[in-house]
Amino acid sequence: MNEDASLTNRAYVQLRADLISCKLPPGSRLNIAQLQRNLGVSQAAVREALSRLTSENLAVIERHCGFRAAPVSTEGYRELADACVTIEIPMLRSSIANGDLMWEGALLSSYHVATELLSRVVSEKAALDLYVHHREDFHRKLFSASNNSWLLWSWSLLYAQQLRFRHKFSELARFEFGLSSYYREFLGVVIKRDVEKAVTIWCKTHDKVTDFIEDSKAYAKAI
Repeated sequence: MNEDASLTNRAYVQLRADLISCKLPPGSRLNIAQLQRNLGVSQAAVREALSRLTSENLAVIERHCGFRAAPVSTEGYRELADACVTIEIPMLRSSIANGDLMWEGALLSSYHVATELLSRVVSEKAALDLYVHHREDFHRKLFSASNNSWLLWSWSLLYAQQLRFRHKFSELARFEFGLSSYYREFLGVVIKRDVEKAVTIWCKTHDKVTDFIEDSKAYAKAI
């Protein structure tokens, strides 16, 4: 990789992280000169990175106005969530079939960290961003034994969009805390390799979370 490509990739990685975490707020104008100074790269590298991010729907180009962070809206959320779960189900089946003891151990460890952080977020003893990060880690561990890298790649693009909702909506974490019994049951059947029960619980929690987001007036205010 040449120096220009390396700088562009560095800008891409940092801007992608900032867009997903909403450190660059949804809908905000992305000032290339300011970003260039913040990142310590050329303006050309920033423009190329943002162009790549438009293909992931994390940034948008407005005619005569440059780039903006893609907005976050409840409109179309179910479509996004359903697309995500459609990919997750075959990956879940594959991971349960292929996962070994090391996979189980990593899964149990990441689940413990994520659930403990969720409890602390609800009691206002930990930052929401930290929980969102470790929740993603649990999902990545869960699907890591899947034998289809294309599905995992596609899921990563879709899940990045869901992460933006999570970073903007603290009430969702509180709602998920109320689903703790579902998540514990899910992990138990995964370890027992009960594929059909795992898929059933996964889909049930998916529906509950999606319904909550669509119905929540608090979420509309948050974004």
